[in-house]
Amino acid sequence: MRRIAIAGASGKIASALIEHYQKQTGIELALFSSKDIVRPGEQFHVYRVSPHDFDAYKAALKAFRPSVIINAIGYTDVDGCETDRALAQLLNARFPEMLARFARTFDIHLVHYSTDYVFDGTVGPYDESQPPHPINYYGKTKLSGENAIVSLGVRTTIIRTNVVYGVGGSAKSDFVEWVVRSCTNNLPVHVAVDQYSNPTTAGDIALATALLIERECTGLYHVGGADYCSRYDFALTIAHIFDVRPDLIMPVTTDQLRQKAPRPLRAGLVPLKAEAELGIRFSGIKEGLVLYRKRMIQ
Repeated sequence: MRRIAIAGASGKIASALIEHYQKQTGIELALFSSKDIVRPGEQFHVYRVSPHDFDAYKAALKAFRPSVIINAIGYTDVDGCETDRALAQLLNARFPEMLARFARTFDIHLVHYSTDYVFDGTVGPYDESQPPHPINYYGKTKLSGENAIVSLGVRTTIIRTNVVYGVGGSAKSDFVEWVVRSCTNNLPVHVAVDQYSNPTTAGDIALATALLIERECTGLYHVGGADYCSRYDFALTIAHIFDVRPDLIMPVTTDQLRQKAPRPLRAGLVPLKAEAELGIRFSGIKEGLVLYRKRMIQ
């Protein structure tokens, strides 16, 4: 039986992973979170532990003895990272380094999630061969986490993704939930017309993760949706699929938003390597949003 630990088990990607592994046999899963998690099945173990306490985290991992650790922990509030740099450094750089040291000591396969924000957004979407150049503190800390893992020589798979959306998880709302909630409450939504990405479903990330683990693939992989679009066009598609008022979605430039952190404008990721090696195709936004809505009303 393969023993897999998920660090940060209350988030969207983790929720999709849990759903995926509930359908599998031969998997024993440990869920590590600082928040309460309802035990989803007898093959799941739950550990209430905070990433702020490295010693407690390591003790809990030793108790479970995983063969794989999936690190779904990260401080993803891009503007918040500019303000609380210590927390960004802890969760995005120091914690992955701690996990990598632990994984190296016990010969554990470490899977770690990163972001397209390690790039500057001048020539996106980006493939795995292009050099990172982050322009905000969030991207800098995520790149630091990547570099720390790689430098330690641990057996690792780093998965970069972007604009993650999907049902589940108790973490902050995703972009889809924000747009739907705002429009439902007749609140205007100001969305950038000049920020580009390829939004990615949490379910696609979970599937890719599981296949990469199953096939013992290591190295760097980009996982992103099939459609490359602006945030504004994504928001309009959300309004159409969820049947909310599109007239409330206001196109603005990034400069007009006056966000604390600079944004890479043409970001996003080229997922051809992952799709070719795993034999899968990642969802486009209409496909992903239709499934999202069906899941929300179940």
